[in-house]
Amino acid sequence: MKKTTLKTTIIILIFAFALSGCSLFPKKPPTTVAPPTTKPPTTKPAQTIEEQLAGQSQIYKFTDLDELKEFLEQGPATPSYGYGFGRGMMMEEMAMPSAAPGLDIGAEFISNEIALGSKSVSGLGGAQDYSTTNVQVEGVDEADIIKTDGKYIYAVSQKNLFIVEAYPADQAKVLAKIAFESRPQDIYINGNSLIVFGYDDVFYRTEVYKIIPRRTNFTFFKVFDISDRTNPKQVRDLDFEGNYSNSRMIGDYVYFVTQNYNYYWDDEMPIPLIVENGETVANSCAGGAGCLIPDIYYFNFPYQSYNFVSVNAISVKDHKKAITGDIYLLSGNQNMYVSQSNIYITYTKYISEYQLMMEVMKEVVYPKLLVKDQEKIAKIEAVDNFILSPEEKMQKISYILERYASSLTDEENEKLEEEVQKAMKQKYQDISKELEKTVIHKIAISNDKLEYKTFGEVTGQVLNQFSMDENNGYFRIATTKNRTWSQFEDNNQESYNNLYVLDENLKQVGAVERLAEGEQIYSVRFMQNRAYMVTFRQMDPLFVIDLSNPAKPKVLGKLKIPGYSDYLHPYDDTTLIGFGKDADESGRAKGLKLSLFDVSNVSDPKEIDTYIIGDAGSDSIALHDHKAFLFSREKSLLVIPVSIQESGVSIIELEPLTEFREEVLSSRYPRLSFSGAAVFKVDKTGFELKGKIDHSDGGKVSQQDYWRGYNYYDNTVKRSLYIDDVLYTFSNQYLKMNKIEDLELVKNLELKKEKSGSGDDFEVIN
Repeated sequence: MKKTTLKTTIIILIFAFALSGCSLFPKKPPTTVAPPTTKPPTTKPAQTIEEQLAGQSQIYKFTDLDELKEFLEQGPATPSYGYGFGRGMMMEEMAMPSAAPGLDIGAEFISNEIALGSKSVSGLGGAQDYSTTNVQVEGVDEADIIKTDGKYIYAVSQKNLFIVEAYPADQAKVLAKIAFESRPQDIYINGNSLIVFGYDDVFYRTEVYKIIPRRTNFTFFKVFDISDRTNPKQVRDLDFEGNYSNSRMIGDYVYFVTQNYNYYWDDEMPIPLIVENGETVANSCAGGAGCLIPDIYYFNFPYQSYNFVSVNAISVKDHKKAITGDIYLLSGNQNMYVSQSNIYITYTKYISEYQLMMEVMKEVVYPKLLVKDQEKIAKIEAVDNFILSPEEKMQKISYILERYASSLTDEENEKLEEEVQKAMKQKYQDISKELEKTVIHKIAISNDKLEYKTFGEVTGQVLNQFSMDENNGYFRIATTKNRTWSQFEDNNQESYNNLYVLDENLKQVGAVERLAEGEQIYSVRFMQNRAYMVTFRQMDPLFVIDLSNPAKPKVLGKLKIPGYSDYLHPYDDTTLIGFGKDADESGRAKGLKLSLFDVSNVSDPKEIDTYIIGDAGSDSIALHDHKAFLFSREKSLLVIPVSIQESGVSIIELEPLTEFREEVLSSRYPRLSFSGAAVFKVDKTGFELKGKIDHSDGGKVSQQDYWRGYNYYDNTVKRSLYIDDVLYTFSNQYLKMNKIEDLELVKNLELKKEKSGSGDDFEVIN
């Protein structure tokens, strides 16, 4: 019995470890730890658990493409495909569950000083007061599906981009309609430049694809001259190999990040292609302009798959200026935070328990093998990966280990198994704090210049962009160390939460750790010298953390209330707005919840007011996408898109009435009662619902639209903005204009039926 157990364990562990692309038995590790941007080590990748963990942090730079090719040829032989980011930074086409009719969930989760999102000057003859995109860092613009400059609105609806003369509202009309073959994802506006990008699903038709067929996706990036809003002209046409990941615009440059899972085959260009105006951008500048030679960085550990992350700087004013950029060979999910001078890319490094067990197997079992078996294993592992894949090597090694296990008596098996288990528990205790760490890479940016600076690491996992902040040269980051479920721990550790302060070299100078054990972070907001953190399991603790002394951050106070806030937004220096879900005593989520927090007394924060919207099942894009949250303190205005479900209520079209539909009407289960935008008056005393703006024509179901991982309806409100005293709400179907004062309808543009001012669409073939 014991012999079978050990033999089976060996087979399972070898198979699982083989899938990781790692090596089973020891080789010579790197003799030195090279600083960033140095020549890559000449030794084999790190093998021990400790070396692999260190290898996921220390960064190296390839000296040329030949070294990169050699590195890739020694990696996993099987190409890997997929889509990338976790909750902090998602990929567009990741398969996700469908949403209920009109349900506003699943928007892009990409994510300081307070940026209130409004402008007071327009140089286009438009309004003097208008809202801008709700961004995290003032001066660092974030892409969105709708923008305004106070005179015009630029909005993406499915495969169309509308340019609307929006001011004055009662005369609003569509000036131009650009029809794309591939659906745009987001846009930027920079003066007379309109930037549009998205997944290019027709790239395979191009001549470039026919000459150099690639096995991955491409992302288009187009710039239009909109000096004449009625006649936009395309002035730059780019395609990046890979999926769009994230971006920011600072000044006249867009910092554009794509990721591409490696499919490398011999004799192909090993790095992602960039195509401009139908021609590939050269990776050699011998021919003059129109080239890009990126620095390519990597880590000295066995990758499970190669994920190229490209960071490019693109001028949106000088359309002939060459692109600059770097490439990072990463393995894992990423989040991104951008200040006005730095990009921080983070990912969480892990070592699986299978790897931990195999490390122990190396230490305990390998020395017991016959010398000839050790030599056989060494020869198997010495074979190049393009001859034998890691999986094939592991299969051959498994025969040797199985034979060894079969040669043991039951008593020997039992003794060896006990030895392995004891060693595993000790190994786990030694490295338990290292099993889940976030690595931070800092890239300095200035116009078209990108310079890799340094890296650091902290315990735990980052939620999203709002978990990070840069202030006076310090980098602040909040993490959750997730609960462990290890068979090697007598008592599994509960989750806990941390906040770290790092200096400009990303070295830790201060920390608050082990907050709210058994809970996880749901939202964070940094404001000057404070951080506000919401954690949740059954109740919602709001922590107020003092950061005035970076070396000694400390919790000043906390407030426990039912429910939780997915998003925190500053009202002013001493007041916060929270938006999330209400919950019962068991932690079960109920309706949407607005909270107003008074944090003037930091040791005793209070919830001034709450407003509950709908019952269980009610939802909003703004829970997970801050750009759907519109707030103006000056106008006492708060607008959020909502899909409200209420018990025993349904206003969906039910004609002709049937016995079944009568039963639906009388049902006491929550039913959709409204889909649109909820408009609130908000001041320091609380919330007042001014009214709701309906885009569903009384609850009618419209055409379904798959957008950012979920099924919506065309009449689902996705965004809102204001120009002067008019509120604009936007769905695929309508752009509605209502007076802010009393929500009286001013005008309604039915986008699906609108033509451009000339009556013609401007066609774009991408």
